[in-house]
Amino acid sequence: MPGSAAGGVYCFGPFRLEAGERRLLRDGQLVPLTSKAFDTLRLLIEGAGSLRKQEWLMDQLWPDVTVEQNNLQYNVSQVRRALAGAPGIEIQTVRGQGYRLVAEVHASSAAPPARQQRVHFATAHDGARLAYAFLGHGPPLVKAANWLSHVELELTGTLWAHWLDLLSRGRNLVRYDARGNGLSDWNPPSITFEDFVADLGTIFDASGIARAPVLGISQGASVAAAYAARHPERVSALVLIGGCTRGWRTVGSDRVTQKFEALIQLMRQGWGGRNPAFRQIFTTAFFPGASKDDTESFNELQRRTTSPENAATILSALGDLDIRKELPLVKAPTLVLHSRHDAVIPINNGIELATGIPGARFVEIESANHVWLADEPAWGRFTAEFEGFLAETRAS
Repeated sequence: MPGSAAGGVYCFGPFRLEAGERRLLRDGQLVPLTSKAFDTLRLLIEGAGSLRKQEWLMDQLWPDVTVEQNNLQYNVSQVRRALAGAPGIEIQTVRGQGYRLVAEVHASSAAPPARQQRVHFATAHDGARLAYAFLGHGPPLVKAANWLSHVELELTGTLWAHWLDLLSRGRNLVRYDARGNGLSDWNPPSITFEDFVADLGTIFDASGIARAPVLGISQGASVAAAYAARHPERVSALVLIGGCTRGWRTVGSDRVTQKFEALIQLMRQGWGGRNPAFRQIFTTAFFPGASKDDTESFNELQRRTTSPENAATILSALGDLDIRKELPLVKAPTLVLHSRHDAVIPINNGIELATGIPGARFVEIESANHVWLADEPAWGRFTAEFEGFLAETRAS
């Protein structure tokens, strides 16, 4: 049985479990697990070689809730799938009593390596300053800026950690802050959708990337698709998540227009204050399944990322986008993913986006979150689809 590891790091066979980072690595590759399955594995690892009683495990995993034993059995089955095929590692079932992890486990005092990125600045077509960063090593992957990013704060928050780990694993991730927020210029000459598309081109040029896959999330999906249509020679593959083809003004719904116009006015009054009540409206819409820590992290990220006026201006600019006529010009292999119960950008928008791009593949993800969290099954589904798609496009 291993001793207590400083930082909660345990190594066994090809695996490394980092309790503090809440991740399991297999030969350096992230293994997706739900939050409860991760905690189940951690408890088994901490008692490796000894029997963990069912009742004790359930008390530890659900301290304030009464649950059936099949909930524990489900978690154990998830862990078994994650560990499958590793020699010398087994989870034994002691019928009617509990489970035992058979493995040689070593507690490590070495903390996981900190994420180290390289931040630079570029000058946009109209003189605006754009901050961009490199993270990881390998072939490039360019991520179009999405709603209120901050290349520095995202490294320390809880919400984007699993995304950054995935996107930079075996790749050189290039991401940037859109004009008006993050480390980019908060007082640019203008903030329009056309500026956002042009800024993506600026990042390609400044980073010295001639051609690469592009990832677009939320507003970044529309930006990435428009850029791919206009510059097919630079985009080798396209992954679009939670995107749309039309902004809220161009949809042509009076109800939708009135809703967003009211939000814009409220933004100018309540965005930047210490009280997160107004920003919570956005957080709840984006992440209805978020934990308290994730909710607080996103509330604070929004507050520190831009000014009330810029937040309102960005939301207004996104109301005017309409890329429907450009979609047939996209030549890159395209994967479109969308949450089934997305309240920020409903799934019909993702379907319209995929329908407009020749040959695009559409994947519906079972989730209500606009961007997927580390401890939900949707994250594992997305990870498999994303890695598989990029592997296919590299081979073609």
